[in-house]
Amino acid sequence: MASTRREFLLSTALLALAPRLAAADAVLAEGAKDVQEEFGGPYQAPALRDRVARIGQRVADAETGGTMRVAVDLIDSDRVNAVALPDGRILVTRGLLALARSEAEVAAVLAHEIGHVVADHARLRAQRAQTRPDIAGPSGEADFDQAQERQADRIGIEAMAAAGYDPGAAPAFLARLDADHRLAAALVGRPELASAAANGADHPETADRVAAARAQAAALPEGESGEAEWLAATDGLPWGESPGQIPFRGQAVIDPVARFRWDAPPGVALMRQRRRVMGVGPDESVILFDHLSQPGALPARLYLERVWGKAVGGVRDVEALDLGGFPAARGRALVAGASGAWDVLLVMIETSAERRDRFTVLTRAGSPAQAPARAAVDSFRRISAAEAAKVRPRRLAIAKVRPGDTVASLVGRMRVEAAEDRFRLLNDGDRPAPGSLVKLIVE
Repeated sequence: MASTRREFLLSTALLALAPRLAAADAVLAEGAKDVQEEFGGPYQAPALRDRVARIGQRVADAETGGTMRVAVDLIDSDRVNAVALPDGRILVTRGLLALARSEAEVAAVLAHEIGHVVADHARLRAQRAQTRPDIAGPSGEADFDQAQERQADRIGIEAMAAAGYDPGAAPAFLARLDADHRLAAALVGRPELASAAANGADHPETADRVAAARAQAAALPEGESGEAEWLAATDGLPWGESPGQIPFRGQAVIDPVARFRWDAPPGVALMRQRRRVMGVGPDESVILFDHLSQPGALPARLYLERVWGKAVGGVRDVEALDLGGFPAARGRALVAGASGAWDVLLVMIETSAERRDRFTVLTRAGSPAQAPARAAVDSFRRISAAEAAKVRPRRLAIAKVRPGDTVASLVGRMRVEAAEDRFRLLNDGDRPAPGSLVKLIVE
């Protein structure tokens, strides 16, 4: 799957600016728990987890002759990813489950990840990180290189076919994943992000992977898809945020319970993490948003000066202000890095008597990205009960196409940004046939 090294580097480097988050992450800073924390925490769906594990075990049995036991953990993130750990555990995001259209596509992803384990890529990766510390992430690991990714593709497609799954599902999923990256990048106004998300520095180009996968699949038996079974299993899956996570609506970050919102500027890609929202913008600018809840919380200015400011080595230009109807305080810190000086804006907001919400905005000193990133902070405001009520949970719904249904009529039932683009992405076609099953995103 796509490399996440840059996200880990950015978020881990910034944890020093958020002492409570840093302390919590230090406890979980290894293996599956670390990845789960970064990507949103565990997703509790035992039946779906067991189904994915059965698919993975079936592929592993074909790949290893029954010598490998597969354990699957689901991660509560709408990002599309899977990670294989050296001990055989595979972490799969909720977003990947929603994007897949069949059990065969899930098998393709798991077979690729198992291929990394079978080929001992994790050990080779660790050795590579030791000899090339410049490519290692904060956990000390490097990404798989292009040759390893291609090898995992080949091993995986062979194994899923041997397990009885349709190998054509592998290139189908890769192509849809690429389309998903392109749509997400287009929606934030940064099309160059699509290539970075899909390929990364160490991944082969997606088009090359799709072509190679199609050629390999064409020479193998067709196998089963398990489409109807998979669609039934994922009917009702949360789309975007799950219960307890903060919703995004376009570039707006909205908390309907605490009743506030703020808007990320164009060009900032938003990501949910378990305890925070992270926005990555142009010129490596970063916006972190999180909150603290504790009885008798200090006033914003006192906390900024006495606690947060000391943790980052001192804060200056501290001032109290009203931010969208909430008492707040802000200050600045300067951080010296190997690539130059960074300007850090720290903002503490008194959302309620016991809750404090925080912005950490990191930009290169003098960067043109400073103004739009700080505009996100200035957009923070209270929302009315009526505005909050409009933010409803979204879910994946599987619908049978009726005679007379068209793309337009089906899209009209969806409640999501770029609904037609999203429909075509999820359903791989322009003319859904009566009686076929399609994915809709509804409230």
